[in-house]
Amino acid sequence: MDGIESKQAQDSTNMNRIIVSYLNGRGLIFDAEDYLKLRFEHRIVGNLIGVPTSHPRNVNQQGLPAVLSGYELKLLLQREVVQLVDRQKSLLTEPSEVNVQLYRTMVERQKQELQMPAIEKRLEAFRKHLPRIVEGKRRKLLKSGFKEEDINISGEQLLEEERKRISQEKFDAMVQIPLKHPLPLDFSAASLHLSPEEEVKYVVFERLWNRGGFITTGDAFGCDFLLYPGDPMYFHASHMVHVLKRGTSQRLDVNYLVRVCRLAVVVNKLCVLAYVDELTNEVHFETIEWEGNTNKADNF
Repeated sequence: MDGIESKQAQDSTNMNRIIVSYLNGRGLIFDAEDYLKLRFEHRIVGNLIGVPTSHPRNVNQQGLPAVLSGYELKLLLQREVVQLVDRQKSLLTEPSEVNVQLYRTMVERQKQELQMPAIEKRLEAFRKHLPRIVEGKRRKLLKSGFKEEDINISGEQLLEEERKRISQEKFDAMVQIPLKHPLPLDFSAASLHLSPEEEVKYVVFERLWNRGGFITTGDAFGCDFLLYPGDPMYFHASHMVHVLKRGTSQRLDVNYLVRVCRLAVVVNKLCVLAYVDELTNEVHFETIEWEGNTNKADNF
């Protein structure tokens, strides 16, 4: 009985976790609400790689899906925030007739929803000219030999006839393809594997995350991590973090120190060297700055 209750509790916990699709070695978030929850509640930014649906031609703005780094994934998995799943087999399987029909129904509903604003806009223009249309029809009937008392033209009837006529017309419409799969899919649990070098970087990443602020990968700036005092949407990065892979046993030459320090000066950030003590497994941080440039920010 205890085993059954334990399994039910575990299933309930998994249902509350955010689903992350593990495809080709990358964790992907397709649902907007899930991504916003990770960003605002857990300070996990990821990397948006898609095209925003509201600005599809804007090359300076990205949209869903979001890719999570291995460090972000491991942190979220350890805190039981996400569930890593593999849907590749289901995605490669030919859909059943039921699912095909469900999808077609969904597309047709989208088309109808897109037509409604266009229909209402044309009806609004028709209502504006309705008195003139009614008067024109009345004059036309009088010229045809109808008597005044026999003419009964209803504006509401004309409006309804116009609505039916417009609804039968074909409209050019862009149907949005959903990022999140619109139909239920079978999936299997996926596991995350980090290399020994990535494991060292994860220890540093977790320590930094526990200290607050936002952390992103620093590939674009030639470092391992970038630190932000707040959401990167509103703040610039303040620190560049370089992780020493071999910890205290790694020797640093002058060229390396000059290179990373000058790079930080050029992009107006502080340079931080991070390493893990092999004996105590503690993370240590050292901030280095170019002489004469120490007044722009506090040490890490």
